Amino acid sequence: MHSGIIDEASGIIVRSINEVIKVIAFHLDDVARLPANIKEKLLRRMCQRGLLTNNNIGKIVTSHTRSLDLSGSDVTDIGLKSLRICKNLRKLDVSCSKEVREGITAEGIQEVAKSCPFLQAVSLRRCVRVTDTAVIPLAQSCRQLVELNLGGCSEITDASLVAISQSSRFLRSINFSHTKVTDEGVITLATGVGQKTLNEIHMSNCDDLTNDSIEAIVLFCPNVKTLIFHGCHCITEQSRQMLQGPQLDNMKQVTWTIY
Repeated sequence: MHSGIIDEASGIIVRSINEVIKVIAFHLDDVARLPANIKEKLLRRMCQRGLLTNNNIGKIVTSHTRSLDLSGSDVTDIGLKSLRICKNLRKLDVSCSKEVREGITAEGIQEVAKSCPFLQAVSLRRCVRVTDTAVIPLAQSCRQLVELNLGGCSEITDASLVAISQSSRFLRSINFSHTKVTDEGVITLATGVGQKTLNEIHMSNCDDLTNDSIEAIVLFCPNVKTLIFHGCHCITEQSRQMLQGPQLDNMKQVTWTIY
């Protein structure tokens, strides 16, 4: 009996949220006055449907928001400025899964870095206008970063990895595929404060990486379990030989292309 009442109440809430979504564009001020727990349910549903915009996001997020997936929503730097109240945000995904995202730049990420110091997971995948001037303050302000995806951020250079190597001591997973990173950046990362915690590195299609990068990871990052570096044209057979033996035995996934 009690369980049935709870199920019925939950169903009513879901239906109510769906009805609110249909007319939300006309009642944003009313939505802003909803209780935080209801706004969080509304936020999750709108994230799933990719319905968040620069106009509505500020009316829906709350100081209790801990996870925000904007990968399917049309939000730019303007919308990111609305996250000033999200002091407890832990996870932010503004990636683009298919094409590229141009509306999010260093300006928007800098605002996030200042406002959300407890971020642990950030995905900026294919945000092609994100540069080192976004990643550096992100690393410096968000010292609890565990996962960082910069894949496809084509303007990222070694400067970002230097900042990460100095600040991100809890980092476990990083993706800087399709960037301008060189051996210098990878060596700095591999010998930085997070060298013992790193267990997943994606660095595919980085044209300037050589065997020196693989050697640094093998020597200084003993807990790496996943290493992806296919499409790096300057990495040769020598790297395959370095990955033989105990080091490869400890890994769960290694993907590369030997040239």
